Amino acid sequence: MPLTSLISNASDRSDSVTARDMELRAELLGKLYGAALEPERLDDVLEDWDALVVPQWHLPSRSRRAMLEGSGLLPHMQQLNRMLNHVRRAAPLSAEEAELKQFRRSAAFTINGALKISAANEAAVEMLGVGARQGLHDLTLRADDRAVLARVADGMLNKRPGATEQSRLVRARRVPDDHLILLQMRLVTPEKQPKFVLVVTTEMYWPEGSEATLRDAFGLTQAETEVLMALTQSRTLSDIAAARGRSVDTIRTQIKAIQTKTEARGQNELVKLAMTTMDFAPSDPDRIGPASDAPAAAPRVSRGGQELLPLPYRSLTRPDGRRVDYLEFGATDGRPVMYLSSNLGLCRWPADAERMAMQMGLRVIAPIRPGFGGSTPLRRGQDRVGAVAADMIALLDHLRIASVPLLVLDEDMIFAARLHHIAPRRVTAVLGCSALLPLTRPEQYERMGRWHRFILGTARYTPQVLPFMITTGFAMARRMGKAEFVQLVYAGSKADCDATITPRIQEALDSGSDIVLREGFDAAKAYAAEVTAMHRNDWNDELAEMSANVPMINLIGTEDQAIPPATLAEFREAHPGIKFESVADAGSFLFFQKWPLALEHLEALMRVENAPTASE
Repeated sequence: MPLTSLISNASDRSDSVTARDMELRAELLGKLYGAALEPERLDDVLEDWDALVVPQWHLPSRSRRAMLEGSGLLPHMQQLNRMLNHVRRAAPLSAEEAELKQFRRSAAFTINGALKISAANEAAVEMLGVGARQGLHDLTLRADDRAVLARVADGMLNKRPGATEQSRLVRARRVPDDHLILLQMRLVTPEKQPKFVLVVTTEMYWPEGSEATLRDAFGLTQAETEVLMALTQSRTLSDIAAARGRSVDTIRTQIKAIQTKTEARGQNELVKLAMTTMDFAPSDPDRIGPASDAPAAAPRVSRGGQELLPLPYRSLTRPDGRRVDYLEFGATDGRPVMYLSSNLGLCRWPADAERMAMQMGLRVIAPIRPGFGGSTPLRRGQDRVGAVAADMIALLDHLRIASVPLLVLDEDMIFAARLHHIAPRRVTAVLGCSALLPLTRPEQYERMGRWHRFILGTARYTPQVLPFMITTGFAMARRMGKAEFVQLVYAGSKADCDATITPRIQEALDSGSDIVLREGFDAAKAYAAEVTAMHRNDWNDELAEMSANVPMINLIGTEDQAIPPATLAEFREAHPGIKFESVADAGSFLFFQKWPLALEHLEALMRVENAPTASE
């Protein structure tokens, strides 16, 4: 349909709007299509968006949605977001990805000539732990089985073509449950691309939504659904009984009930029927690609810069199989500090600040949140705030750290508050640097700089269109380059713009933000989830609980476009347990601009961190 017709249809949907509103809608829709085609034109949208949408923030949510639906903008923005995601995935599939496309439910992956996992499907990511992995040693298989896998793959890839073994069936056992699986290995020699080994396993994966599909299709109970899913994964009756804390006779009874409801004549037919039903369940096509739960292979080293030293990413594996990456710098045996680096992913400090951390005896620990860098994304619908807090607790346990002060940037205070709520004794003090607190009224968004108002206000008041805004914004940043994008978004803050041309600050911003945006990868989905969590949830009570029990300071730059003076005054009134300090010539990147001041405050907080808290 021609763009003029789209605009006309959108304009004709409401009889109760003014001619100016209709004109604005038409102009805005045209600019949105322009931004979808050329993401760097997203800046053109802001003025019309402010004029048409911002006044709606004072209306009830139902009225705001009705405005979007009546304008015709909402379906177009949803379509535009699909277009953008399609374009982002539209690059020709590699030979590995093309092979994996045919395996939707079986865990499958590929091994390249360097004996690395080069691509994996969603099932392999979930069942064998190959997401964001670099080598076969990270597969959740027994060590001797991994050795066999490597030896067979090496033989296939490095012998002469005429003598190469083309196919091989390998037995292996999965850690930690010792479950036996079979791996069919096949040499693939694509034209004009390097050869690789395709590995297809007997491990079957039930993606999100499969359980509900199966339950609803046959009217099963939750327990019956779980038993049937276990059968499709080749579990024995005794294994299923042990895992569920039931007797084998109970499991047999449940299987008979399932057979009655499905009209299956025996377990083999039952499993076949369930496997067929799996094809009706939803799947995520984005989860087939490079060997990563993120859209591209995750970096294993934070690259540093001219002065900033490269650092290796470390990781731990959570019980659900997710990988959680983290960085450490400063004094290896020093006093621990957990650094929450914002949804911009600013996980590195300026080089001189990292050296000062060493001199001060600080051991800085920076967790990389789900969907950023090499950390496995969360499943759709998971509680992001709770999962991040639980990951931080697991990381402290992993490092054998009982308690820790938190250094918190930007929009990360929500995670600090949840961490304290779940495990109050683990948090000894909190230092915020331009840390945004809960916003409670439209005026607080209206005061922001234009880009902050655009993204954060959209997250709060019109979240239906947030995916398009975020996807387009990330595409714009890729087109323009990080520094130029920051210059545009933070144009209202001289201090923040100056940060992009200050070498030590810029290299820290550039290196750290690789976990959010780099060549071939972006964390748009994770970023959107975090912004939504911050602005759509009420976390005032958890923040008040934390500020009443641990010392808290929040440094706010006078040029911070998200927290102008009037909003800071409201924060002071709403949160008397937090000490606020205004910092001249600083903005959203306050820590990077004023790190000596921040570390001075952190040192002061750490001197009193052993004082008893109200919760004790």
